Order: sequence, then C-alpha cells, then structure tokens
Amino acid sequence: MIKGLIFDVHRTLVDDSGFPRDRIWRLLVQEGIEIDMNIYHQQYREITAKLFDWPNIDPFISIREIHRKRLELYYQFYGVKRDIEADLNYLWREMGKSQIYPEVFPVLNQLKATYKIGLLSNADDDDPLIRILLDAGFTFDAIVTSQSCQIYKPLPEIFDSALHRLNYDRQEVLMIGDSLISDIIGAKNAGIKNVWLNRNGQSINDGMPQPDFQISNLEELLPILGRRVS
Repeated sequence: MIKGLIFDVHRTLVDDSGFPRDRIWRLLVQEGIEIDMNIYHQQYREITAKLFDWPNIDPFISIREIHRKRLELYYQFYGVKRDIEADLNYLWREMGKSQIYPEVFPVLNQLKATYKIGLLSNADDDDPLIRILLDAGFTFDAIVTSQSCQIYKPLPEIFDSALHRLNYDRQEVLMIGDSLISDIIGAKNAGIKNVWLNRNGQSINDGMPQPDFQISNLEELLPILGRRVS
C-alpha cells in the first residue's frame, strides 16, 4: 500500500512555462539586438538540450551555473556584454512570479491527511518555485534538491535520498512528475511506481518506457490512490 507521495515541482506543481526563454529575449532586446525569432527559438532548444542533459552533467554544477552558461552562450553569439550576475538575479526574481497550478491547493490539502508528501526537484536549494510553495503555506515531509544531493534525476541515487528522508521503502511510495526522462524513467530505475503528469497530451516515443499511470491533471491522481497500487 502506498504511504508516501513524491512530487516533482517544475511544471508539476508550479507553472514556469516559457521561462526563461522569454526573459532572455527581453534582455537581448534591451541591447537593441534585432532577433530572428525562428533562429532564436531554434538556438534556445539546442542550447537547452545540451546544457540540461541531466544524466550526463558530470561533474555536477548547480542550476544557477547552467543558466549562467546559457546566458554566456547567447551573449557571445550576439556580441553582448552585460552584467551576468545581475541578469541571473533578474531571472531568479522572474521565476519567482510563476503560478501554482490551481488544482494543487485542493489536491495536496486532501492528500496530506493520509500520505507523507515529499518534493524531489532538479533544482538549487534556493529554487524560487519551491519558495513559492512554501510561502503559499504548503508543508512537506521532505524536500530533496539536486543541489543537496549533487546529482540530478534520473539517477536513482537522488530517489534513494528522497526515500531515506521519508523513511519509506521504494514499494511504499509513488513518484508524480511531468518529465518522462527525469521523473518516470528515473523512478523506474529506482524501482518506484510512477505517475506521468501529461498536461499537454504529449505522445510517448517508440522505445520509451511506459509510465505505470498517466494523468492530465493532478485531480486525476485521487482515483488512482483510491484503489490499491500494486
């Protein structure tokens, strides 16, 4: 029987869609750069895929440093000289304006009466999205970040850390997240049952492992938990 729930944060509990793509564009526009948006979006996808390749980040660097590298690549390409530390602080403030998905409040408030609830996020310890949740009054039995473990999901060791913090065996928890790679494959590699939160109706590519459960909204988690997960 499931006793604990482990939630991802970004785009699972808090909507940071479009961040920081639009904010970096604004910084470049401030410098008077004329930007071909097709090229810009293609660059963003390629740079992000390269820098945020979670399983292959070795040695470990923080999320903030990954954001720094992305800004440096953009500024180098466009010949821009800016105060990167100030721009990173700006990005962190802007990320802090993200919104909690509306169903999170009633769902978590209902679940916390029955289950221990943990957060497991590829994030720094000062992650603004985690702070948004805490400032909104949510309490968690465990908060595990990649920075605190010095590794990223989907590596199984970070899931083991969350299990240790919750004091449960892997058969007693359920992982809920939006990323097939970080959350679902990571949970499977750690021997943990999982729920893929597929808000946008994405398809699963051939050869990708199937999640144990799939939902489009966190409210759909409740009927899953209403029956035995075995």
